[in-house]
Amino acid sequence: MKLQIFDLSFDVESYYIKRDSIVDKITFDNRTLYSKYEKFSSPPSELLINQHLKGEVTVAVPLTLNSRLNYIVIEYEKESTNRFYYLLKQILKSLYIETFYTYESSKKNYVQIFIPCDTFTLEQAYETIEKIEYTIEFKSNKRCKILPHKHFPEIYNKITLPFKKM
Repeated sequence: MKLQIFDLSFDVESYYIKRDSIVDKITFDNRTLYSKYEKFSSPPSELLINQHLKGEVTVAVPLTLNSRLNYIVIEYEKESTNRFYYLLKQILKSLYIETFYTYESSKKNYVQIFIPCDTFTLEQAYETIEKIEYTIEFKSNKRCKILPHKHFPEIYNKITLPFKKM
């Protein structure tokens, strides 16, 4: 099923709702990961999306479905200046990525950049992510989270839906 929110379109078969306490414990690569997101095996309803946009619940969706990727997502903490955004814009341009969408995250003071990946295989996406990470580390001391991450289990490669268009 297609989920449409703002300019974004996700292929989804499931969704997650953030809870106040730990819902799941996952052992992966000799690590124990904890998650506060409860999984539901159906697409989210329009009512649920509206509750998310009002800040009543936090909804997340998986970034991959059947080894296909919806978006590469870069999430970073907003600064008082826009230097990091412009650096990121130049990095994407140098990788011939012209189309991306910027939103406010449901996390306070965070920005999400969604890069469409309709034509990417998962391996091509991971290569692009590595190039972006390397360039950011080289040119900035700013930390950001880029998903999907190939060293995380699939259940951790989810993103909270954006809260507001920037």
